[in-house]
Amino acid sequence: MNRFGIVVLGAALAAPFCYGQASTSAPAPAAPAAVAHGAFPVKVTKTLDSSKLKEGDTVEVETAGSFKLADGTLVPKGSKLTGHVTAAKARSKGDPDSELTVTFDKLNVANGKQLSVKGMVQAVFPPAEEVEPQMAGKATGGAGGGYGASATVGTVTDPKTGSNTQSSLAPEPAADPKSVGVQGMHGLELTDGVLTSKGKNVKLSDGVRMIVHVDIFG
Repeated sequence: MNRFGIVVLGAALAAPFCYGQASTSAPAPAAPAAVAHGAFPVKVTKTLDSSKLKEGDTVEVETAGSFKLADGTLVPKGSKLTGHVTAAKARSKGDPDSELTVTFDKLNVANGKQLSVKGMVQAVFPPAEEVEPQMAGKATGGAGGGYGASATVGTVTDPKTGSNTQSSLAPEPAADPKSVGVQGMHGLELTDGVLTSKGKNVKLSDGVRMIVHVDIFG
């Protein structure tokens, strides 16, 4: 066999070997699917200030009412929802806005159980004692309607069945899970989970209430 024939034969043997390597490579693991999703009210228990926070800092808030998940799991009032700062900056020279973005990761529920979640801020309200009288008993953020004894404190839906379980407590106006945007707080804006302000910083003091939208992964 001449030299040219040896080269051709070597290439022919190498080709299927390379193909076999590529075809047996392990596929990338699929991202976990959410077992439920929905929105519920929480309350800030420690001031969040974009001028003092940095990316990666831990953030903790607590649920403002009791409710059950679609599978019947109880989430008592005062349960801890933890997350982390994904962006924080104070407005400096040349910056148009200050900014704060928080992503929520864990929800503590009854009996010490902890759920993995992915959540973002959907709506923001002032502390209860600062709510203007005309806001009381009125829906906000495009929710529509008023509140009665059967109003929901939180709603979480099973994505497979579409069913949801909600509490029968009478919530404050800021507890409507359909609320969106910033309500009753001047100089603050919310877009796709990102809080911005024309002021020198974004500051959410103790007692500020929020609606958080979450996907629950179990």
